[in-house]
Amino acid sequence: LLADVLMHPAFDQKEIDRKVKETLAAIQQQKEDPAVIAGEAFSKAVFGDHPYGKTSDDVAAFLPKLARQDILDFYTHRYGPNVTIIAVVGDVTEKEVLSLLEEQFKGWKPVEVGTPTRQAPPAIGAVTVKKLDKNITQANIAMGHLGISRENPDYYAVMIMNYILGGGGFSSRLMDNIRDNRGLAYDVHSSFSAQKDPGSFRAWMQTKSESANESIDEIFKEVKRIRTEPVQEKELADAKAYLTGSFPLRMDTYAKIAGMLTAIEIYNLGLDYPRKYQGLINAVTREDILRVAKKYLDPDRMVIVVLGNQEKIKLKY
Repeated sequence: LLADVLMHPAFDQKEIDRKVKETLAAIQQQKEDPAVIAGEAFSKAVFGDHPYGKTSDDVAAFLPKLARQDILDFYTHRYGPNVTIIAVVGDVTEKEVLSLLEEQFKGWKPVEVGTPTRQAPPAIGAVTVKKLDKNITQANIAMGHLGISRENPDYYAVMIMNYILGGGGFSSRLMDNIRDNRGLAYDVHSSFSAQKDPGSFRAWMQTKSESANESIDEIFKEVKRIRTEPVQEKELADAKAYLTGSFPLRMDTYAKIAGMLTAIEIYNLGLDYPRKYQGLINAVTREDILRVAKKYLDPDRMVIVVLGNQEKIKLKY
């Protein structure tokens, strides 16, 4: 069945029409979600015309023009055995799987895939502010800039650094400062979306309109602090303990193992990645954290998106 679907897709026009209609309806529903609106504005500001900057509005504008031939052309140039990763997990041997694959996919012809041309993200030379006016009670704040790719050798140090800054839930600095000490937000966090191309670094929070400026000030303060002061030994040890301790949960089902194996191939991590992961995390030092924070966090070139009642927010930036 899998071979038939991959090698002889029908692309029935009725199914295409149904999916287009479903997608447009879902986009319409999201238009009132402040988090979605602010998030897409942030991605557009950071990535510009790069594919990572595409928004729901871009998709909604394109879908009505989509023809079946467009899908066929995309399939013809992108789907083939030479660009396919197949991960199989279960009560089967490698020999059995290879035999089945060779038998079922023997007629599948390779494709010639060129290097796609992508528009580079825009260069951001200073703090850039985008205000979106919406009559709601809270300010939705997204701030950050271009990040790193998954294949960047500094990935593990950056992951630990971000865990300490804002990725570690209640144990992160942003949560401790902005929620616990100041009571400005229920949730505040940061993340690096490391993908094939460099993704983004983003800090995110919702707060009362009147406390938006103070909240942004505190995010800036924490970003600057982690760039100038070595993290505490306990912060580093707690981050390592969580990241190594939670790793087995990413492989506790057959489906997760298959997903892990696929990611290993996509990002060229090596089949020994699950065995060496703990060592990669534990090798990171306080000096590494300070180095990558200085290199990959830049408070002078932040994009700041603030969605909310601008009259009440009175943004100073």
